[in-house]
Amino acid sequence: MVRALHGVIGALRPHMTNDWLDLVDDPDFPRTPLRGGFVLKTGRKGLIDLLSKWQKAGVNHAALGIQFSERPAKEIIQELAEAILPLFPSLEGPEPLSTKW
Repeated sequence: MVRALHGVIGALRPHMTNDWLDLVDDPDFPRTPLRGGFVLKTGRKGLIDLLSKWQKAGVNHAALGIQFSERPAKEIIQELAEAILPLFPSLEGPEPLSTKW
C-alpha cells in the first residue's frame, strides 16, 4: 500500500508507523503479540526482521514505544543504538531551508 501511495504522489514522502515494544534479552525470542496485539514482545532478531519488512514496504520512519517493556529503558536504548540502528541508516534529506530571523 505504501508503494502504491508513493506511485500516486510521486516523490518519496515520509511514511511512518509505530509499535509498542517489549524488547527482551534473548535475541532469538520470537515476535509475540501481547495485550491483544497492542504490544510486541520480541528479541533483537525479530525486531530486525520486522523493521526490514517495514522498510521493504516503504516505511521510512518508525516510532518504538518502550513504556510497556520489562527491561530498563537504558538497556533497551543501548541495544537499539548498538545492534539495530546501524542496520537502518538514516536517509538523506533535503538541504535545510535558509531561515531569515
